[in-house]
Amino acid sequence: MNAAVRPESPTRRDRLARVGVRVVAVLLSTIVGLGLAELLVGAVRGWAFPYLNIFVADPDYGVRLEPNAATAVRSREGRVTDIRTNARGFRGDDWSPALTGAPVPGRVLLLGDSQVFAYGVEEEDGVAARLEAALGAGAEVLDAATPTWGPPEYARVAAELAPVYRPEVVVFVANVANDWLEAHIPNVRRTTARDGWASYRRPDVPVEPDSAVHRWLFGRSHLVYAVRALLSGVSGDPPAGAVSARRLLSNLTNMTKRDGAYRTRLTRHVAAVRDACASLGCRVVVAVLPLDLQVDAGEWAKYRDTPEDLGALDVLARDLLADAADLGVPGVDLRPVLVRASPGAFLPDDYHLAPRGHAAVAAALATLVAAPAAGAPAP
Repeated sequence: MNAAVRPESPTRRDRLARVGVRVVAVLLSTIVGLGLAELLVGAVRGWAFPYLNIFVADPDYGVRLEPNAATAVRSREGRVTDIRTNARGFRGDDWSPALTGAPVPGRVLLLGDSQVFAYGVEEEDGVAARLEAALGAGAEVLDAATPTWGPPEYARVAAELAPVYRPEVVVFVANVANDWLEAHIPNVRRTTARDGWASYRRPDVPVEPDSAVHRWLFGRSHLVYAVRALLSGVSGDPPAGAVSARRLLSNLTNMTKRDGAYRTRLTRHVAAVRDACASLGCRVVVAVLPLDLQVDAGEWAKYRDTPEDLGALDVLARDLLADAADLGVPGVDLRPVLVRASPGAFLPDDYHLAPRGHAAVAAALATLVAAPAAGAPAP
């Protein structure tokens, strides 16, 4: 009778091979699981983020927007808006440089912040597209507005872009919500970018470049964002309290101090844009955009707050428009325009303009832009 054959013990190489197979299987299943989780979370969130995530740090502007980028932003109430940038990092189609040294007839350059950028609404509903349509055939509106920028950046970008694109008119839109607070503080001292997000700039901390992997994980991954939001307790609830309005009221005395020969601290930036245009042959106009709370008492409800009298803020528009007139720059206070367009001129869950508000602002700007320049004969 033959003795039973004893199986050979696995060699060290065999054991390692089996462990390697298991490790690879675990890694593959983890990757597949994370990929499916990313797809699921992205789909649930409408492939959109609650904030704009295409910022890049810039040594002159604090931040710019990434050129040739596309993303989507989701509001507190779930509205998703698509955002794309051109080769210069501004919203919309690419711009063609001027072919001659003269202003391009019908070309308008818009300066402003997130309001003029049309944050929270689709590109075709924003003031740039609406203004282009209102001005009619041959008009071309270049939207150089960028969220987080303030008056110093408006003047800087006008000096940068006007000689290249030679607009016929430059529109300086002053936003009561924050421009008076930011007039003396360049954005490079206030804001930087990290992984695509705009973040508060600490002057004592150097700005470090993001790696591509880090930027994708923390700026583009819906799963990573959801986990971080859960861990930090980020809520989608509307803001409690009209903080911006009270901040303006508390700073009003300082904001209304004369700035040398000017009534208001914004005037120096309007004057800088006018001076930049003086040698280029373009005209400058200025518009003052009010807070939503200055326009319609019903807007207080979205902040879950009690209405207050904000009439004291009217001095900001009055002084800037008076200074602009002294500079030979025509202007318009957009508050009466938006009062007539209300309710519904602002978004229901933040302070930005709604499509209805953008249409009203565009109509007012079209009248201002189309008006003959001072001293020019009427058509």
